[in-house]
Amino acid sequence: MMRYAEYKESGIEWIGIIPVSWDVSKSKYHYISNDGGVWGNEPENDGTDVIVLRSTEQTVDGKWIIEDPAIRSLKGQKYQKQLLKENDLVMTKSSGSNLHIGKTSIVTAEIESMQCCYSNFMQRIRISDKDNPKFFWYFLNSTLAREQFVFLQNSTSGLGNINSENINSLWVPHICKEQQDRIVLYLDQRVTKIDRLISEKESLISLLLEKRTSTICIAVTKGIDPAVKMKQSGFEWLGETPSHWEVVPAKALFSQSKETRREGDVQLTASQKYGIISQEDYMALQNSKIVLADKGLENWKHVEPNDFIISLRSFQGGLEISYIPGCITWHYIVLKPSDAVDPEYFKWLFKSPRYIQALQRTANF
Repeated sequence: MMRYAEYKESGIEWIGIIPVSWDVSKSKYHYISNDGGVWGNEPENDGTDVIVLRSTEQTVDGKWIIEDPAIRSLKGQKYQKQLLKENDLVMTKSSGSNLHIGKTSIVTAEIESMQCCYSNFMQRIRISDKDNPKFFWYFLNSTLAREQFVFLQNSTSGLGNINSENINSLWVPHICKEQQDRIVLYLDQRVTKIDRLISEKESLISLLLEKRTSTICIAVTKGIDPAVKMKQSGFEWLGETPSHWEVVPAKALFSQSKETRREGDVQLTASQKYGIISQEDYMALQNSKIVLADKGLENWKHVEPNDFIISLRSFQGGLEISYIPGCITWHYIVLKPSDAVDPEYFKWLFKSPRYIQALQRTANF
């Protein structure tokens, strides 16, 4: 979209400059209504049962995915008042995740035809006939609206639960419907193009990940010489292996370490996302806090570099190699490789889909 010829100060710090022909106003002047939702009662099968939409059924692109609808009983005027109409905006105002708070979806003709209401964790905003509802959908999902919510709540810890007063108090661009229509058309075209590019990249990434997985699986179970003579391994999950390879019990290559925590050991976390890292590093990466243990540490297990940790999620691939020393809670098993083991090879083997599937079929390990 081309820049406007002239701009002016909006008078609102977080909005900054706006085209000279624009103005700003409180969002409440663009609403017909701004209503909270309801949850209703258990279904009664007496003609008062309706679908009540939940925030978990919203998608980021303004659509809805309703696979297991919540059926509730609403009666009389309450039912009629809460029915959703096409182009209504529905915002999540309360959630266990700050990322979901403020998420706004637009009601389609299909949703209206289903005679749906909306839950008490959501707020319905009905836009004036003088405005384009999708323009306000784009605005309410923008960082500009989100930052205003934080400011209105006088919060230093991010976005909290939203109420109708917050929604009414947003400063929005005040432009005619014709300009709103042009902006919506522009955004629809640009967003569609971007979404298509994202989809193409995701497809490519998916193919590359499949190739990566296949390459690893072949290398750790078949070797890297395509001309080598093969033989049956005797194990269904493994299939053929190079004729000079042997299959041996894990206990022939690994022993379970019983050594307990040493003085000065840092507390470690077993994570499939990051591997074995210190709990302090894990908190920094996750931007969250973990209560470090200060009791029962005498039972924690000492870990050395190249030891393997069998985590509680071992049957989903939770066998992690450690590159750092430290200690891990006694709930985990520490495997110490023998001198005959190259730890890096087993790092890849333990993460291969074939090995994980075989592990899932075992009674114990």
